[in-house]
Amino acid sequence: MDVMSPQLMWIGTRCYRVNQVSEQRYEQQQGQEDSKPYVEEDIYEDDDRELDYDIQMVDGGKFQTSFHVPSAFFAMLIGAKGATRKRLETETKTQILVPKQGTDGDVIVKGPSRKGVTSCRQRIELIVLGARSKQQFTHFLSIPLNSEQIRVNYAKFRERVLTELPGVFQLDESLFQRVEKLHLTLCTLSLMDNEDRARAAQLLRDCQETIVGPILEEYGPIEIRLAGLEYMNDDPHAVDVLYAKVESDVLQQVADRTMEYFVANGLMQRKYDRVKLHATLINSLFRGNGEIVGGDEERRGGRATFDAVTILREFGHFEFGMQRVSEIHLSQRYSTACDGFYEATGLIKL
Repeated sequence: MDVMSPQLMWIGTRCYRVNQVSEQRYEQQQGQEDSKPYVEEDIYEDDDRELDYDIQMVDGGKFQTSFHVPSAFFAMLIGAKGATRKRLETETKTQILVPKQGTDGDVIVKGPSRKGVTSCRQRIELIVLGARSKQQFTHFLSIPLNSEQIRVNYAKFRERVLTELPGVFQLDESLFQRVEKLHLTLCTLSLMDNEDRARAAQLLRDCQETIVGPILEEYGPIEIRLAGLEYMNDDPHAVDVLYAKVESDVLQQVADRTMEYFVANGLMQRKYDRVKLHATLINSLFRGNGEIVGGDEERRGGRATFDAVTILREFGHFEFGMQRVSEIHLSQRYSTACDGFYEATGLIKL
């Protein structure tokens, strides 16, 4: 772990530093009578803000909470030879019940105190969030760029690049985004099962009521302008992603606050302070149907590049057009709907 730039995770309004724990060291400590595992001081111990956990009192005067964890993450909660679960139970004085391998169901935490149960659940959520952040993303929040003006101008742009500057960039048509799938990506998500997907769709509906609706009431319909080119990396001679820039202060508010909401609810990890509004036009991973969206930085190491200097010089200020934003989709990666866009697991109308 880089001590100068530690991994951070957010749960609700609280930010936590993720400390790596050696399971082998913990097992060694367990074998020493006077040795206890290190427990970092809880700076929120006296915080009177309650997390929105459903904690019930059950028989015997104990407290209990049950909550969904995708079965793909059960092994991370248990750890090698059960070490992770044992450590959590010891440090929080609780009992953790995880469904058997190959089955689904809620994780249950029981303990003699509400504080211990709450602490244990928080730590489990940190483990799950860390494990989720290492998965390939499966879904993304998107805004389809489907106005006639943008589609026509993008098709012209693609044709001009391929015909007026032939062979310069080692480009072919397969590296360009399909017209039907042009979009803006607000954030990417790793949704592991049906319950994850249903929850993400509900969070998007929540955003419509608490975020998007009030912003539309204040500013009116959101108009965006797609104009100009940018690239992802630092060297224009070795570019792997070329994208169009988006101009809209109002949409930036919607995107940032929506991202914050999904982060606060544990379905994604914060990577940037602000959402980068952009529409991918050319991506070296598109070749051979290696479709990629949104998280264009994913798997960048060792991927093919092209020289974009001339295209930036000739088309750097290209005007793709205007569009009124009418929908936000929870889109499924590697899918195609009947209209040519991505399949929507959920969507809201603006």
